[in-house]
Amino acid sequence: MDKIIFGDNQFFGVNHMSEQKAIKQAQKFRTPEDIFKTLQYVNDIGIKSFMFTTHTQMEPVLEMISADPKFHDFKLYPCMPYAHKYANALVELGPFEMIKKFTPGNTIMSGLKGVGSLISANPVPVMQLLVDSEMKLLKDNNVHGIFLLNIITDLLLGLKMYDMLYEFASYVETKYGVKAGFFTMNYAMLHDVLVNKLKMENPIIVSNINKIGFRMNPSKQTVEDSIRQKDCKTIAMSVLASGAVRPSEAAEYMESLSGIDAVLFGASTPQHIKETKTIFEKIL
Repeated sequence: MDKIIFGDNQFFGVNHMSEQKAIKQAQKFRTPEDIFKTLQYVNDIGIKSFMFTTHTQMEPVLEMISADPKFHDFKLYPCMPYAHKYANALVELGPFEMIKKFTPGNTIMSGLKGVGSLISANPVPVMQLLVDSEMKLLKDNNVHGIFLLNIITDLLLGLKMYDMLYEFASYVETKYGVKAGFFTMNYAMLHDVLVNKLKMENPIIVSNINKIGFRMNPSKQTVEDSIRQKDCKTIAMSVLASGAVRPSEAAEYMESLSGIDAVLFGASTPQHIKETKTIFEKIL
């Protein structure tokens, strides 16, 4: 796993500190070509890992990446499921057309697989179906890991459905031959479940880690204590706290911690991308 990973929040107008900044970013990346142009720059300056949600706007971008020889060593880390995509499709297309759009292979068999698992109260086949559906879009791409978004990770934690986290990791590694990872808004709880309860070896956790404790749950100190145990792979996100922390300050804080394996960041201008890459390379 590379030490520097580029993220996609800026492409879709996500900024947790400023709605005004989010709107400006969304306007800047209105087309797939706008996104691809930035990824070309990212690739050219040596950032070779890209972590992204399976947003519908990413589909043509992925096609551009797979068709460009310069991206042959560019590693992709899809994060799923992108819930809004399914919700919008349900409203626009209706249930049957939504299933037809997203289920790979034989629609009838896929539908029966999902319905059968619901009837038997076994959610594992539904999980597998959703993973396969998302991965259908990436069949020609250089995927190096598959990540579960926090909307599902933290829901499973809250419901104490810990086995589903294990099943997800197992399915991803068995079928697709890559490591699974987990986004969370509660690093300490997920760390305890994966390492102590499920006995997973070096699980990958992506969580908010930054100097001001922005969105670090249950507390900044608790998260730091868990990280220092060094029994999982930790990817720090929101290291710049959506612009509230300067890259140099963020790097100093990362360096003070022991146990950060990689940094995930997003930026919208070449200058900001290069500056952040240079600063974090020095301390990682």
